[in-house]
Amino acid sequence: MAEHEPRLDPDLVASAGRDLAAAGTHLTEQRSEAGAEVAALSGARPWGTDDIGEAFERTYRPIEQQVLRAWEKLGGHVTELGDAVAVRVERTDRKLS
Repeated sequence: MAEHEPRLDPDLVASAGRDLAAAGTHLTEQRSEAGAEVAALSGARPWGTDDIGEAFERTYRPIEQQVLRAWEKLGGHVTELGDAVAVRVERTDRKLS
């Protein structure tokens, strides 16, 4: 083995993967809670229905939907990444044992 070859602690890396997955789950929960609240509040169109309010609505609504979808997807991706790290480390550790 080379003198400067990096070494990883499998337990620490697997734990970090589980923590990352938990963070993704929390991010998704926040989207379900706070994100749903944002959508509900904006549904009341507090900016009004006059010409300026209508112009704001046309610009705001697509962006709001895009951000909320991205927030949800990000939570899912972070969860999947954390799960994949934990599983990969556990499989690699078993092969090396």
